[in-house]
Amino acid sequence: MELMQAIQGRRSVRAFKGDPVSDEQVNALIQAAVWAPSPLHQQPWSFVVIRGPEAKAKVNQLCLASQQAVADGGGPGWAGKYSFAYLDQAPVYVAVLFDPQKAGLGVYFGQSQGALAAASAAVQNLMLAATEQGLGSLWLTFFDPKDMARALGAPEGLEVAGIIPLGVPDEEPKAPPRKDPKVFRDFYGQ
Repeated sequence: MELMQAIQGRRSVRAFKGDPVSDEQVNALIQAAVWAPSPLHQQPWSFVVIRGPEAKAKVNQLCLASQQAVADGGGPGWAGKYSFAYLDQAPVYVAVLFDPQKAGLGVYFGQSQGALAAASAAVQNLMLAATEQGLGSLWLTFFDPKDMARALGAPEGLEVAGIIPLGVPDEEPKAPPRKDPKVFRDFYGQ
């Protein structure tokens, strides 16, 4: 598969067949993830491969609690109706964590998002590699990142950039339309 095919063919999959995903496949995806760029090459990411029913139940529980908190807090109406059924179908999840202290030189300018940006690049690499392998994936962020890190037993201070359910897709979602890019020359607005 060519790179542009993977980029344009990647979809957010919310239905999985339940077929197994091997440790070798997951390890290959993580190897793709770690080739992402990061500020000062600090590589702020770490990964938790989630297969066991107890860990999966904790993830699901936190997602449902977050859903309720958003609904109770006056969030968008669709949030209360969102289904996490795909979590029961996916044979494995990969949690991508990051250390916010590894944000590069941006911390000197009040910018702490460098670590999250690097972890996000790792997520994209992982998902593109999954697409190349014929696996479906979804970037799940419907949870409190600090609470999820604690639930997964991560050291204090780490946060979760995303939980990526993986599996053989049981659907072929259509590509959502893309907006035209805003491209300027030399200065914004020009």
